Amino acid sequence: MTNNILSGTRTCVTLGALLAASLASGTAFAGAALDRVRDSGTLRLAYVEQAKPFTSPGSNGGVEGYGAELCGRIATQVKSQLGLQQLNVQWIPVGIEAAMGAIAGGEADLLCTPANATLERRKSVSFSIPAFAGGIRAVVRSDATTQLRDVLEAKVTDRPVWRGSPALTLLEKTRFAAVAGTTSEKTLARRVATFKLNTATVSVPDYASGIKFLLERKIDVFLADRDVVLAAMDDSARPKLLVLNRQMTHEPLALALPRGDEDFRLLVDTVLTAAFTAPDFATVYGKYFGRLDEGSKQFFSWAAPAP
Repeated sequence: MTNNILSGTRTCVTLGALLAASLASGTAFAGAALDRVRDSGTLRLAYVEQAKPFTSPGSNGGVEGYGAELCGRIATQVKSQLGLQQLNVQWIPVGIEAAMGAIAGGEADLLCTPANATLERRKSVSFSIPAFAGGIRAVVRSDATTQLRDVLEAKVTDRPVWRGSPALTLLEKTRFAAVAGTTSEKTLARRVATFKLNTATVSVPDYASGIKFLLERKIDVFLADRDVVLAAMDDSARPKLLVLNRQMTHEPLALALPRGDEDFRLLVDTVLTAAFTAPDFATVYGKYFGRLDEGSKQFFSWAAPAP
């Protein structure tokens, strides 16, 4: 990320101090979202229902998941900063395709399902600091052939890949799937077009469906985020499936919020920073994705701004 603020250090420090003070007082630099929440007493949190373990309907009628937990902390800070006796948290379910529109159109204050902060999406919404280290990998059945695994792992390096080559012939016989509306689906479509593959591709509504299709042999490869797909597997599925090592993309995911509301974004980023640096974060992360490994620890260390 390029930082364009290369001068005016003293001014930046002064503004930083003022903004920090505004978080504590809850009075200065009130943005549009905070003004609306103060007047209405309601914070509107959008979420994608079929996005477990990020967000999904909970058994008690609420919303659960990693993104929901982060947003719960944000709601607590909003209530404290605004000095509200009570805060009504309204959870608004949205589809994947409609999620950004709900934020851009003012239907919700924050999208709690972490999403890829693409340049196209930044035309209509803003984003928090990164909240999750996303990236696409290939998921196959444990009995997948060595040849297919090697092609997906890009281990065919002794000669170039050309039209009619064994590698492309194998890929054209392979059935792929990705979750609809995700960057995995777009990546799959782009690579099929680039190599002019005549292969079957399927869009599934959620991770559970992709896993189910793999187990039922309706598809051969499921493109998905490693941590998310592992969290979506149950104990019976894990021994039957394999997440390959090659990471095809690197996609930091973040929480979407309205453009131009720097004060609300500062509050959100402050809460996320506190969460990522808290002693219990490894436990929070582990609840949804398994052990927080060294690579993920480094990611969150880089994502969290200095105080």
